[in-house]
Amino acid sequence: MSSLARNDDAVARVAAALTRLDEAGARTNCVVDRDDEVVLSAVAEANAKSPFRGEPITVKDWIDVSGFRCSGGSAAHIDRRPAEDAPAISRLREAGAVVVAKTAVGVDSEHHGRVLNPHDLSRSPGASSSGEAAAVGGGAVRLGIGSDSGGSIRVPAAWCLVVGMKPSAGLIPLTGHFPEVGDRRDGRTVIGPLAQTVALAWTAVKVMAGPDGQDAAVAPVVLGDPGKVDLAGLRFAIGCPRGAEISRPVEAALERVGEIVESAGAVIVGGPPDWLEEARDITENYWDRTERTGSQVWQDLDDWDRFRRRVLAETAGVDVIVTPTVGETAPLHRPMTTEDYLFCLPASLTGAPALSIPVGESAVQVIAHRWSDHIAVAAAQMIEAALA
Repeated sequence: MSSLARNDDAVARVAAALTRLDEAGARTNCVVDRDDEVVLSAVAEANAKSPFRGEPITVKDWIDVSGFRCSGGSAAHIDRRPAEDAPAISRLREAGAVVVAKTAVGVDSEHHGRVLNPHDLSRSPGASSSGEAAAVGGGAVRLGIGSDSGGSIRVPAAWCLVVGMKPSAGLIPLTGHFPEVGDRRDGRTVIGPLAQTVALAWTAVKVMAGPDGQDAAVAPVVLGDPGKVDLAGLRFAIGCPRGAEISRPVEAALERVGEIVESAGAVIVGGPPDWLEEARDITENYWDRTERTGSQVWQDLDDWDRFRRRVLAETAGVDVIVTPTVGETAPLHRPMTTEDYLFCLPASLTGAPALSIPVGESAVQVIAHRWSDHIAVAAAQMIEAALA
């Protein structure tokens, strides 16, 4: 196929995505910035390269994309226009992806208003990658890029019934994230995808991963191949950690995953660690760190280290942990609380890879050991295929 033909195909795909964005933007208020003429001009001039071949994508308004505003979700920076892409975005563009819009941050954007759940406009889309989840969940695009500190990709993914992946911390550069974050400032934050399939999310992670010479926390990790994982040989811990309450749809999702894992011949070794309350305490103290004394902060960091060591010891005989992503299906619009993120906090504190994947009316979270992203992806793909 000629380069011109490939470009014509990419232009058609992007034009169709822009039309879908018209509808999704009107329904869910998920779009904060777009320039259709610039987008169509850029895709017409570019070669549609592997692996994305002109795939239209959207990007959270916390990640720099040249040609678009990036306000960090703040009215104070509404006219900020970065001159360069974040490395994660430039890598996607080099691989043939086409950024068609920037999306809203949070349930109620300071300067943009309320973002709505594409499946039920009366319900919350989750936060903070709300616009991404609404765009992907509403069918405007198949892939979007967000960021996650304590569940900001996974919770919206669960409530909007799409795939959301938090890669291992230190896998994808945070350069170009606005507001700025770094390993010492917040070692929990990652950039990652929301997508309609696990495979598409994983393709995006592979393209975005690797050192950029600027983010000193990114490790030169060689990613494994999910296709080479022996699924029958995996050891799973599945369930709701003790002391937490979940709704019946969430419980049903866990039960279904247990059936799928057993049918695949994998081993279920029990339930997940009893880690939620400790993770909550560490996270809430971290959020309040500017109000705490030096000795308290020192103790908080010690507690965090101890938690990470404890999780490693208690999961030494486990390859994959499956928990709820959220305790309930998407609620009616209301402010977000710590409870909404509770099940996501442990993987954020340990830096482990975690995917939220839709199961029935709800979602489950698939977690593996840090740097074993391919194992989490293999397990998630197994579940996804069985559900299909």
